[in-house]
Amino acid sequence: MGVVDLFGGAITTTYPSNLTDASDVRQVPDTQEVYLSNDSDLSLILEVLQLVEEEGSGESLEAGIRYHFASLAHDNEALSYSIDSTSQPTTTSPHPLLQGPITLLGTQSISKFNKTASQADQVTVFLALWRIPEKKTDLVLTVNWPNVVFDEEGKASDQSEGVGRAKKAFEEAVKDLKVVDWGLFAV
Repeated sequence: MGVVDLFGGAITTTYPSNLTDASDVRQVPDTQEVYLSNDSDLSLILEVLQLVEEEGSGESLEAGIRYHFASLAHDNEALSYSIDSTSQPTTTSPHPLLQGPITLLGTQSISKFNKTASQADQVTVFLALWRIPEKKTDLVLTVNWPNVVFDEEGKASDQSEGVGRAKKAFEEAVKDLKVVDWGLFAV
């Protein structure tokens, strides 16, 4: 684990040392920081998003994180998705502008690369939401871990033993996330 500067150092957190900045190999939107594991299918994504207010999600962190998870499932073209749990950790941000975090554990069934629905990857998704109401901003951290992945021949590979590593990476990133430069969040 090591400290990572995100968004030009405006945010810092702790990520596993075996991650690569995806922007070194492909285009990444300015509102995202995407990191990929060098030795597994683990991915970590931090997004700076407009505060969502649809379906009452502006009213509470619980509604907000559920909205972001459903939106992610839509973006992933998930065949199905479910929320296993949500929780607000006992420690919250010491900064008065930052609400949260609230966390969510869920699963998405995602059919990638023209695979059939029966060969959809089963992905565990860890999600955290911090809210900055004064800046009309949501910070969303996502850690993805595919539990069951199908290869080109349609053979399933069970990778569920690695979910503990993904959970640890997520918990460390959530615990250590700090906003260093509030100028990142324009109004």
